[in-house]
Amino acid sequence: MEHNPFPAAVEIQTTSACNAKCLICPHPQVARELPSGAMGMELFCKIIDQIDPAWRCRIIPYLNNEPFCDRLIVERLRYITARLGAAEIELSTNVSLLDQPKQQELVGIRLKELRLSVFGFTERTHSRIMPGLRWQTVEKNLDAMAGNLPFRRLVERIAVVMVNHPLVMPEDIGLAREYCLAHALQFNLWGFLDRAKNVAGYSNGVCRPFISGCEQNRPLERMHITFAGDVILCCQDWRRRNIIGNLRQRSLLDIWNSDAYNQYRNDIYAGCGQQPIICTNCKLAKPVT
Repeated sequence: MEHNPFPAAVEIQTTSACNAKCLICPHPQVARELPSGAMGMELFCKIIDQIDPAWRCRIIPYLNNEPFCDRLIVERLRYITARLGAAEIELSTNVSLLDQPKQQELVGIRLKELRLSVFGFTERTHSRIMPGLRWQTVEKNLDAMAGNLPFRRLVERIAVVMVNHPLVMPEDIGLAREYCLAHALQFNLWGFLDRAKNVAGYSNGVCRPFISGCEQNRPLERMHITFAGDVILCCQDWRRRNIIGNLRQRSLLDIWNSDAYNQYRNDIYAGCGQQPIICTNCKLAKPVT
């Protein structure tokens, strides 16, 4: 299966931590099952240094975590900017730690996209879906950011993200839309994704015998790196069952173009044979027609 000679996007898990404890996310359970930690700055810089600015690669310094739980996240963002210049940087946050001092630290760092995961716009819904957070804190930080023009001038696109799920009330969706309209923010209402059957208690009910590819072409375009330097197949591989290589021992391009990675790509797009379970259970996989 043909793929880019280098990744179009690289997701880097700088820390495995998240504070939200979302009911619609695998993190609370996975955090109890697997080793946790943070990526050392040496390894992070080693990864960034291997990315050629000519690739125009999007850098996404988060993967199945809350990036502002990482005490080094601003330092990492500054390193990306210094090393890769105009590279597109994408961040996604639950806003709980993006207070005014943190926003001030970020002034001077250009972001292509900032996604604000706010799964409830009332205290009742927010505390139910994201029980690790306080709605009052999130609301205060959101209001501060909405009015922080020096911060906003350096972010090309800011979007509030909600999930279309039975726990999310129509009232919350309406309030979020109104808020975004009033503050010139984008609004995204995404369908619920059970992360390839990794969310306990909620499911998309997808289980195909075979698939014919990925709707988002992630195996062909995007690399996913854990805090330990392992390259995993996809962001849906929450339990790290498909490890392709480790960036402590091998180079980024060596792993990206390796026989092991190519075997996964061929298997995923084959429409038959031994295909990764996270793919056959994934809502975003292409069914065989």
